[in-house]
Amino acid sequence: MDSEKPRATGRDGPAVSAAPSGNSALHWHSDGTLLVVDDDAGVRELMASLLQRCGFTVLTAGDGHTALETFRRLADQIRAAILDFSLPDTTGDALLHSMRRIRSDLRAILCSGCLTEKDRDLRVTGDWSAIIEKPFGLIPFLQTVRKVLEA
Repeated sequence: MDSEKPRATGRDGPAVSAAPSGNSALHWHSDGTLLVVDDDAGVRELMASLLQRCGFTVLTAGDGHTALETFRRLADQIRAAILDFSLPDTTGDALLHSMRRIRSDLRAILCSGCLTEKDRDLRVTGDWSAIIEKPFGLIPFLQTVRKVLEA
């Protein structure tokens, strides 16, 4: 179980592809608290590290239960959540539904490597603010988060 304190390693996990450096997305700076939920510790820590470099406080969880407990305590402080589609104890869809019962205006980004084109199309028109597909590049990841937060 993860603590809600951010942890970052800066290492590249298996679900991340290389991206060109020097893009303005890498120099974007913002603030606030984001919740990152992924059962892959390397991916979770990489996302947290990238977001911390942009100025965010990042809360992390490796499963839906921990994520929901964290969200219940801090819902009013969390600007957005990045949720893995497939978690050990639930799905990203089910977790988002539970979080939206607590706070209906939560911005949420689905992060998945296992969506079919039909699934992706349904979610883009549904509850999700955006979808990030694994493997993801660092710049597209940050661009998507920025777009969601600045919408």
